[in-house]
Amino acid sequence: MASKGKILIVDDEPMVLKLLSMQVERLGYTTTSAVNGPDALALLEKSPFHLMVTDIIMPQMDGLALMQQAVAIRPDLECIVVSGQADLAIAVEAMKMGAINYIQKPISMMELEVSLAKGMERLTLLKTLKKNQQELRRHRDHLEQLVAKRTAELARINKQLEADIKARKKAEKEAEQRRRQLIEADKMVSLGILVAGVAHEINNPNNFITMNAPILHRAWEDFLPILEEHYRTQGDFPVAGIPFSEMREHIPELFSGILDGSERIRKIVFNLRDYARQGISDMDQDVDLNTALRAALVLLANPLKKATDHLAIHYGEGLPPVRGNFQRTEQVIINLLQNAYQSLASPDQPLTVSTGQDPKTSTVFVEIADQGCGIAPKNLKRILD
Repeated sequence: MASKGKILIVDDEPMVLKLLSMQVERLGYTTTSAVNGPDALALLEKSPFHLMVTDIIMPQMDGLALMQQAVAIRPDLECIVVSGQADLAIAVEAMKMGAINYIQKPISMMELEVSLAKGMERLTLLKTLKKNQQELRRHRDHLEQLVAKRTAELARINKQLEADIKARKKAEKEAEQRRRQLIEADKMVSLGILVAGVAHEINNPNNFITMNAPILHRAWEDFLPILEEHYRTQGDFPVAGIPFSEMREHIPELFSGILDGSERIRKIVFNLRDYARQGISDMDQDVDLNTALRAALVLLANPLKKATDHLAIHYGEGLPPVRGNFQRTEQVIINLLQNAYQSLASPDQPLTVSTGQDPKTSTVFVEIADQGCGIAPKNLKRILD
């Protein structure tokens, strides 16, 4: 008579193991015995079994741990657990792990026979289910082939249509990019013309000041001995409402201030004009960060002076040039400086600007540190916009 199935029986009591094996074989099953969990796992590694009947309490590995590892080796294995103790918690845990029954010792052969039959029936159902799933998968694959075949022409048309749409979008994107470049170029041309006009209007009177201030200074130096003699013989006298004895000390400072102011105007105009005429699309320039920082500081000198009484500037020595665009680099520094000084609550708060190079990465950097209010948390996510 053919065997109903292969059963693996695990129990650490040899007598119980022998008796249980004999009883199961009388029911028409083929049995294999193991006295502990590791031996049972070794048997499962070598050959498949339909069901495993295991004791719960064993010295080397309990029945629940064995069941967990056994199913990992043989996923189709059905398990029945037996125990000499009526422990509801263990029974529930065993059923959660997939055991088909929990039998309490002494074992009822009728209950064991029903459980074995139930396990074999479950295996048969699972086998039938897998077969049906495979058949369903085969039909589904065949249907997909039919659908793919019938829609091949439509796919070809869609592909051509997608290519046409992609080409049109690309052309539209390129046209929009050219339009923006033209608008930007037009803006830069207009800005250049405007700045050139402003620079011309400022330079004319500034040149007059630059050329004539030294002449007035020399004239003052020529007049000074005469005025000194008059002061010596006639006493002090007013000059522009200020006593000569005081004015003669301040006049050289006034002339020096006029010349310094004129030179400052010249530098501002030069940097403004140079800033406007830089090509925004040229990203292949050798940019000196120190030069870019100096240009930005000239343009922002007045607001920086009002914002803080403690401006510290440190220029790194021997910095290599970086590849980029001078105007854009200068604009970035201007933006950072504006953010820094606008965040200061008082002129007593310091602002530090420095350039340098990281010796580890050779990265050239501009660092701006302030003690302002910082960036609001809601704006942090937009910091790179």
